[in-house]
Amino acid sequence: MSRTAALLAGLAAFLAVILSGCGTDEKSGAVGDRLSVDHVSVTLQKVDTTVPVPERDVTGLTRPAPGNTLFGARVRVCTSGVGAVVPTSFGVDLQGGGHGRLKYPERNYPHGYDAVRDGCGSGWLVFDVPQGSTVDRLTFAFVNTGSSNHRMSGQDEVDVRFTWAVDAP
Repeated sequence: MSRTAALLAGLAAFLAVILSGCGTDEKSGAVGDRLSVDHVSVTLQKVDTTVPVPERDVTGLTRPAPGNTLFGARVRVCTSGVGAVVPTSFGVDLQGGGHGRLKYPERNYPHGYDAVRDGCGSGWLVFDVPQGSTVDRLTFAFVNTGSSNHRMSGQDEVDVRFTWAVDAP
């Protein structure tokens, strides 16, 4: 076996050992529930199926795509030093399959969700969903393998999947 092949085999074995202890923490709840694992907690505070759309919007960014409607979710996120939780950590699943598309709600609501790196923050998320579809659940996924200084101890490693059932048309 060549030296390069031996190094690659050793690296693969090392990664297998490191990753074998890693698992995804999954929790589910309903609107109003706070779901928490280690250094991350998220609350789906409320949902809105009548997202406001400003009359004056020259960009069109606040409006749904043709044949779609908007769905809003107000969330509160708290983290303690595990990295930034950004809007793309969230999604919506539709009944019967499919997903909504994240929009940026800066003009739909006075306070859109931006990001939380350390501490707590809240705001609205807006999703573009096909008209006539039903939002089944809000999803949240966040992975942070920790800094290189803490990788061997497992400190600060987070792999979370949260879902909230949504009773919304």
